[in-house]
Amino acid sequence: MFNNMKIADCHIHYSSNISVDEMAKIFDYCNTDIANIVVVPDKLKLSAVQDALILKHKLQDRIYVFASLDASCYFINKKTLGKSMAKHALLMRKLGCDGIKMIEGKPQIRKMLNVPSFDSPVWEPYFKFMEDTAFPILWHVNDPEEFWNKDKIPKWALEQDWLYDETFINNEKQYEEVLKVLRRHPNLKIIFAHFFFMSKQLDRLSSILDKYPNIYVDLTPGIEMYINFSENKEKAVAFFEKYQDRIMYGTDIGTKGVVDGKSASLEEEKKRADLVKRYISATEDFLVDKQYSYLMHDKDFILSPLALSKKIQSKIFAQNFINFIGHVPYAIDSKKALWEVRRTMFKLLLMKIGDKTTKYDFKSLKKACEQLKRI
Repeated sequence: MFNNMKIADCHIHYSSNISVDEMAKIFDYCNTDIANIVVVPDKLKLSAVQDALILKHKLQDRIYVFASLDASCYFINKKTLGKSMAKHALLMRKLGCDGIKMIEGKPQIRKMLNVPSFDSPVWEPYFKFMEDTAFPILWHVNDPEEFWNKDKIPKWALEQDWLYDETFINNEKQYEEVLKVLRRHPNLKIIFAHFFFMSKQLDRLSSILDKYPNIYVDLTPGIEMYINFSENKEKAVAFFEKYQDRIMYGTDIGTKGVVDGKSASLEEEKKRADLVKRYISATEDFLVDKQYSYLMHDKDFILSPLALSKKIQSKIFAQNFINFIGHVPYAIDSKKALWEVRRTMFKLLLMKIGDKTTKYDFKSLKKACEQLKRI
C-alpha cells in the first residue's frame, strides 16, 4: 500500500509477450491492488482481449478489462461502422469485459486505421449504444500539443514517429469532433486518458467537466502534464481540489510490451507508478532523471508536486475509479471468448490470403484457445 491507501490503476497495458506471472509481479512491485487492463488493436492478431481475459481469470477480483474496438471494421464497410462497433461492444461485455478502450484518437493510430471523423453519422449507433447502456469508455484523444511542432517535439517522441504533419488529424479539429459527440450524447461515461492532453488548458477542461458529469480524466503520463502543472502550480492545486472526484490514478505501465514487444523492467514500471503517486502527494520539489523511463524526457528536470490532502489522494488513488466503474469485475464467459478467438483466427486466415508477407500471430491465439478451454 502507498501511505496505507488502496491503489486502483485505471490505465495499464497488457500483451501476451508478458506472462501472467510477470504481470502479477509488476502489480505487486508497484503496490497495485486493482488493475484496469486496457487493450489496443494488435497488428499481428487483431486484439489481445483474450490475453487480458485470461489474466483476469487468473487474478480474479483484482482485474478489470477494457477491450479494444474491432479494427477490422475500418476495412470492411464504413457505412455500417457504428452498428458493427456497437455489436462488438455488446459482445465484449458478454465475454466479460468491463468497458471499451479507444486508442483511435491517437493521431498515429487514427491515420493508420483511416478512422472516420468521430462526429460523422457512421459512428452514431456506437455512441448511442454506449450511452444507453452506460458501458464506459477510456478514450485516448490527441497527444501533447508539441507533437505537432517539429521545433518543440522531444527526442523520445520523435523516435516513436509521433511528429504530426498536415497528413495527420489536427488536434483542435479532433477536439471539435469529440466535443460534438459529447453534445449529442451528454451521458456517455468516459475517462479521457492523459488528462485529455489539456494540462495547459485547465479553464477549458473545467468547462467540459462542469457540463458533462460523467466525464473523468486520468493522470497517466505524458510527462509534459506534470511539467505544465509544476509551471502553474497554484492553478493546478485549485483544479485538483475542485475536481477531486473526477481525476483518476493511472500509469501506462506495460506499455513497452505493446509499443515494441519488450517488457519493461520492474524498476522502470515502479518508477512510472511512483512518479504519479509522488507528484500528487509529495511536499517538496524533486528531480526526475532523464533515465527515469523510456517515455519520459530527454534531460533531467525538477517537478514541483501538488501536496494534496490525504482525503483527495485516497479518491484519486482508488475511490474515483471504483465509483466510476460501479461494480466488481464482470465474470468471464470462457466459451464465448474461445469462440471469439477462433473467429479471429479465421479472419486472419482470410487476411493472409491477401497479405502473404505479414507473419500473423497464430501461435499466440492457439495458446489462448488452449488456456480458455481449461477455464
